Amino acid sequence: MDGFDPGLNGYFDAETQLSRYLRGRAADHFAAERDEKRGIDSQREFEARRERVRDRFLSVIGGLPERPDDLAVETRGVLTRDGYAVERIVFESLPDFHVTANCYVPDGDGPHPAVLFLCGHAEAAKADALNQKACAELALNGFVVLALDPVAQGEREQYRDPETGEALVSGGGGVFAHCYAGQQCFYAGANLARWMVHDARRGLDYLHERSDVDADRIGVTGTSGGGIQTEYLMLADDRIDAAAPCCAVTEREEWLKTGKRIDAEQNVVGAIPAGFNYDDLVTAIAPSPVCVGAAASDEYFPIEGVRETDDRARHVYDLYDAVENLDLVVADETHCSVYEIGDPLFEWLCDRLGDGEFESHDGELTVVDEADLHCTPEGSVCAAYDDERTIDDLVRAYVESEVTPEETTDSDDVDSENVRRTVVDQFDLDRERCDLHPRFVAEDEFEGLTVERVWFRSERDPDAVVAGVLVSDPAESTRSQSEGATGPPSTETTRSPAVVLYDRGTEDLAERSEEVASLAARRGTVFVFDPRGVGAVRNRHVPIPNWADDYYGLYGTEFKFAYDALLLGTSLFGMRVYDVLRAVEFLRSETDAEEVTLVGEGVGAYHALYAAVTDDGIGTVDLRDLGPGFREMATNREYPYDPRLTAFNVVGDCDVPHLLAALDDRDLRVERTENRSV
Repeated sequence: MDGFDPGLNGYFDAETQLSRYLRGRAADHFAAERDEKRGIDSQREFEARRERVRDRFLSVIGGLPERPDDLAVETRGVLTRDGYAVERIVFESLPDFHVTANCYVPDGDGPHPAVLFLCGHAEAAKADALNQKACAELALNGFVVLALDPVAQGEREQYRDPETGEALVSGGGGVFAHCYAGQQCFYAGANLARWMVHDARRGLDYLHERSDVDADRIGVTGTSGGGIQTEYLMLADDRIDAAAPCCAVTEREEWLKTGKRIDAEQNVVGAIPAGFNYDDLVTAIAPSPVCVGAAASDEYFPIEGVRETDDRARHVYDLYDAVENLDLVVADETHCSVYEIGDPLFEWLCDRLGDGEFESHDGELTVVDEADLHCTPEGSVCAAYDDERTIDDLVRAYVESEVTPEETTDSDDVDSENVRRTVVDQFDLDRERCDLHPRFVAEDEFEGLTVERVWFRSERDPDAVVAGVLVSDPAESTRSQSEGATGPPSTETTRSPAVVLYDRGTEDLAERSEEVASLAARRGTVFVFDPRGVGAVRNRHVPIPNWADDYYGLYGTEFKFAYDALLLGTSLFGMRVYDVLRAVEFLRSETDAEEVTLVGEGVGAYHALYAAVTDDGIGTVDLRDLGPGFREMATNREYPYDPRLTAFNVVGDCDVPHLLAALDDRDLRVERTENRSV
């Protein structure tokens, strides 16, 4: 039994449809954003909007933790250099959650201007050679510079087996660990940025406490992920006197065109419909001085988007008659470090915050071994502190204190109608439905069964095309009878035909032919279904960046589309649940059945479960190899990461245990099986 030939047997090119669909949904939002921002013509209007943006940002990342009074600063040593010293310090961002940092201190008593240096995605973070050079250059020009290790980088690695020393999650200079933890944050209705911004605020606290720092001259800079942290801090903290985010600015529509990914902490859920764009970050401290550092050939932040953002920001600064406070420096580089942005950026910082003109020390700067900058004996906060908490500990505590405590999920304590409404609202399942207009594009036989390939549109404007293979027993098929057969259809056929959701859809059909045939013989009709982006309608591999080639892995193609959906305030997971409901609708129309069975396997089991709880016409749901609930995944250090299960704010009343209890309350037959054939 075969699935589809390429292009749905020559009927529809579905290999780029997820890209087209998501960009199509975003287009109207981008147009509305442009119109709104062009219409802002006063400081009052801008500031009201900025406050709304700030409130929404803080809300969607889960708020910010309270700042403890005591930083519990430890100085672990001082490295003396020519013209400056490097203090190796550790402080507590939160109790038992340590931040390692190097503080570059120029010779002289001060008070000095200061820069908080936020590192991007480099494994060595503060000890990265180019980061060392940037910090040293600023120190030699009179700045106190505090360079922090971000969570999961440098000495703050989070995922290493304490017995074997083996890295459990690694790669991408911290990107993979951030996205692994970020998935748990999304489940909890938060964002990893909640804790990263908090760390940065505590860095500002440290600089403000130093007697040799002029508290009225503190700037922030960083590149890539560090540039994003800089921009977030600009939005969240009003103590910044000047900011220079580098290689971290573009415009979302330009970015979306390229097929790029975004990191977990950089994904503000619902940013696109909210009109929350990079210019909102650049203007977060307007009219205070901001310099955007950019790379002309940046492979992650397109220069066209940089230029558009600069134009939008200049409109805002013009409202304050302060355009001179907004600068743009473009280096002839690909995606690069603060140091590689070069002298113009350092000149700007000296001009805005320093004690004199910038003096370049290029060619004189040297770096030291990473170990010489370590603040802990083994280069690991987890090894240095017996009670050290990790990011998953913080997410677990957040879930338990801020989201929902552990609840009973007995059917007697669950309101099935409330669960149904929650799922419908959470995944927007009650939206207007288009006509299906199914196309039957190829038919053959298998062991006496009729096998038909079908595709239809689950949504229109923009289109979402889905497909499936309909396998039916001619002697039992209601559709065949309606075309001329005599005699009443069997009860089992009309009431319980099955929609089958394999983990890879119809891609699995050839090796599962006998199983499908057996199920069709029992139920009369089986529809092996491909929701959008699965099986015969799977999107092509998106080879950007070229080092992320695992379609279903961290930073792979499936990850990319799941994250794009989050930016739209929705989820690819929810879209596929919606598609399953359309498949049920199709199967009912083909068989005149009153009830339909759902059979799901792996990720398909999740889709089957969430569809079943919203449709009273589901009589049985067979969940094969259903994984853990979202709360369990959000609160366990090791969980089965799968980008296909990306969803936001699902640890409450629409989690797996609640749904199972709701189905039990409805007396719907639920079968749960593991490691067996359908």
